[in-house]
Amino acid sequence: MRILTISIILLFSSTIFAQNFNWTPQNSGVTTSLNDVFFVNNQTGWAVGNDGVILNTVDGGQTWTLQTSDATEILRAVFFINANTGWAVGGSLKKAIIKTTDGGATWQSLPADNVPSAQMNDIAFYDENTGWLVTRDSIYRTTDGGNTWVHEKYVTSVSAPNTKVIAVTSDTMAFIGGSSRSSASTREANVFYRIPENVLNLWNTSVFDVNVKNDEVNSIDFISSDIGFTGTRNGKLFKKTDFHPGGVWELNYQLADENQSIWSVTFPDENNGTFNSSTEISGVTNGLFYHTSDGGETWSSTPDTIPDFLLVTVFAPDSANVWAVGSGGKIYKGVRQPLGIRNTSLNVDVNIYPNPATNRINVEINAESNETYNYSLSDLTGRIIKKGRWDSNSPSARFTLNISDVRQGMYFLTLSTTEGKSAFRVLKN
Repeated sequence: MRILTISIILLFSSTIFAQNFNWTPQNSGVTTSLNDVFFVNNQTGWAVGNDGVILNTVDGGQTWTLQTSDATEILRAVFFINANTGWAVGGSLKKAIIKTTDGGATWQSLPADNVPSAQMNDIAFYDENTGWLVTRDSIYRTTDGGNTWVHEKYVTSVSAPNTKVIAVTSDTMAFIGGSSRSSASTREANVFYRIPENVLNLWNTSVFDVNVKNDEVNSIDFISSDIGFTGTRNGKLFKKTDFHPGGVWELNYQLADENQSIWSVTFPDENNGTFNSSTEISGVTNGLFYHTSDGGETWSSTPDTIPDFLLVTVFAPDSANVWAVGSGGKIYKGVRQPLGIRNTSLNVDVNIYPNPATNRINVEINAESNETYNYSLSDLTGRIIKKGRWDSNSPSARFTLNISDVRQGMYFLTLSTTEGKSAFRVLKN
């Protein structure tokens, strides 16, 4: 009976994970809740959590190593500017702000003497010197790597700010998500932006869609200095494309259930992004992951699902990989599914990998008989970039196409025989 139960669970897991990304659990070695994750590339990353826990991987999540520091309080956020220099912040009864310059082999506490709050929510940097720190209601800037911090004020019209998350776009510009009070009884979701001019009160509020009363921004990420995304407590995803920093945030996506919060959002490039939510099914909280490959114009109609996974934060270092951390020390790695699709008109199965690719793609074809395949690679305008012919000596064959000299972007690989033809999407990194 025990073996049967395990088999059913494995079958269920493989079914729910086989969607946009393949999700596999990582062995974190801890059971403490993890609150944030950050990768500088697809191999090297850190996760932080309660009780001052810091984890590091240098092999793409195959192994995670516990790092030590003086911090024993909750760590809410981690940020690295390169593989050596990074910061983590948190705190509850006392402040927690730590820094490393050797990849986490050693961490030192930073004094932050003029930061009175013990609750530090987020930290982000533009370079090794310039960055911002947010506490429950205040904003601080450093120009010496965090050794000293300067308090930056809001404009006088901002009422009772609550700041949670931050995104930095230049050495003078940053955006902070949270909420502010619009009346004595109502709070509204807001993104505060830094006025680039040298004035006394530097932080103002952005313009939001009118339907954001009684809401709060939980997450924020910027693709560029102009384009950003925020997710809110009431299941709304907003996008800003206005060139002005205080430009309008327009509703981009709405979850069907407003009780489902959007916990975090991550965009490694202008096209690919992921945001996550959660829902309860039969008393178990399940993590939900939505994906886009067209800059948020469309999102996956069916989210990827990971059972018994809550309070999740996601981070994507590139378009092919996503990491998710959450309660109970759980870490999952998501790898994008190949874009090749099952062929119907040619009556063959085609698998294209890696996809996205940098130099070469492999094309596996499984057919009922030997065939000669004419192929062409065309861009989105229909212009043919490459063409040729592949002769298979067996029903199952693999061919290689060199795309090292092709520009970055999306292409279509068309295969044709005397029976018909089919096209497949190919992404070049």
